[in-house]
Amino acid sequence: MHDTFQIGRSPGVSLARLLPHGRFIACDDILAAAVQDDADRCRPGDVFVARLTARGDGHDAVSRALARGAMAVIAERLVPTDGVGLCLVPDSDFALARLAQALAGEPSHAMRVIAVTGTSGKTTTAWLTAAVLAEAGLRVGVLSDLGCLSADDSLPERDDYSRPALLAAWLSRLAADNCTHAVVEVSSEMLAAQALAGVRCDTLVVTNLAVAHLAAHGTGRAYRDIQARATAALAPDGCLVTCQGPADGRLRGGIDPTATYLTAGLAADCDVWARPVEQSLWGRTFLLGCGGQRVPVTVDNPVRPFVRNAVLAAAVGARYGVPLDRAARGLEAAGSVPGRVERLDCGQDAAVFVDSPTSPHALAATLGSLRRLTSGRLVVVAEKRLAHRLGGRGFGRRVARWCDDCLLVPDTILDVAADERALSCYARIDALLSGLGRDDCLLVTGGLRRGRRGRGTPAGRFPLAELVQGWLRLAHPAPRPGMRLPAA
Repeated sequence: MHDTFQIGRSPGVSLARLLPHGRFIACDDILAAAVQDDADRCRPGDVFVARLTARGDGHDAVSRALARGAMAVIAERLVPTDGVGLCLVPDSDFALARLAQALAGEPSHAMRVIAVTGTSGKTTTAWLTAAVLAEAGLRVGVLSDLGCLSADDSLPERDDYSRPALLAAWLSRLAADNCTHAVVEVSSEMLAAQALAGVRCDTLVVTNLAVAHLAAHGTGRAYRDIQARATAALAPDGCLVTCQGPADGRLRGGIDPTATYLTAGLAADCDVWARPVEQSLWGRTFLLGCGGQRVPVTVDNPVRPFVRNAVLAAAVGARYGVPLDRAARGLEAAGSVPGRVERLDCGQDAAVFVDSPTSPHALAATLGSLRRLTSGRLVVVAEKRLAHRLGGRGFGRRVARWCDDCLLVPDTILDVAADERALSCYARIDALLSGLGRDDCLLVTGGLRRGRRGRGTPAGRFPLAELVQGWLRLAHPAPRPGMRLPAA
């Protein structure tokens, strides 16, 4: 996928029509045929959008964009353009995302877009929703942290679809592949950047709203205000699906009066609900209910948040008329989601899981659930970079509330030139894994590599989870055909 979005035979998109609050300088209108927000990647004929990004303030780069052939500029303040048309807008992020969708031909209008947002559980809910809809025979595409997948793809492709042009390109591809539904995971960073501007969301799923990501958004109130932006993308006849909670009133107040509302959760008064039947480190069975129907569901994932996410997915299925028994089959077929409390089973006695939490809230929910299910020792082995992102230097103290031991692993542990500290850490991992018993549980934070890498996506270092998986396979080799096993 490319970062510049352009159209071919059309004369262009009228900015006066698309951005009615824009004010034009040195022109009455601008017909845009391609858009770019990186001055150094501008090409002749592009409209350059000046905005504040991690690269810097685009308003300071207007002269470079013009030198490379930009035919017009969109900005939030007056900038010198040497007579080239200028469109002043209140929010450059909104203008860029809205223009990218228009140049793509408004692909969200050709299918049902289901946006999944919230503090935690977005990835799991997105993939379980896709599984439920696919079980009903619908053509479903998915855009998530795990990768982007069209209805006919077998492996997700890693891509930064949070960029407006790439989001528009992927939605366009899903529409071209005749997808009837597109499930899109939407982070708070995407909402802060107005990424859903121009995207018509038929259903909005809010997993939960807790105070998180303060390093990116400043305050809890700012974070909640950003999350509330998602309701602006909900179509007038759309549907809001959410767990019951204090934020429900604010979210419901932000949607169109013609939109519908579904609750999903573990309480019996929800529209779609679940009630636990059996639970252990080896999986969960719960009753899934909607209306007067009840269906048992058995899944491999043992943690309570997974059930909440499964109920949200079933509620989306109910929104589109998927029978409850089919929704249950879809959830059971999915079983778990890669990298989200994913079981590593190599024949060992202890329960071993891999998780890639994106917030302290998500990690706390997982550890709390595993602690209740673990009668023996609960141990966490974490990639040091991920641990720092989740809890800073106090990561070990935070997880000590639930776990009996925590080991932080440096990124250099598998380097050819690993130092003495890295080798010592490997020895600790070896001793830790050797000492795990039947009643113990190990959580490895950091995912396994999988799927296709998109263009320009770095390969990265060898994941910690693969090191643990390799150790377990060597310690518990699968019997070869014809191998005689020792007598019990």
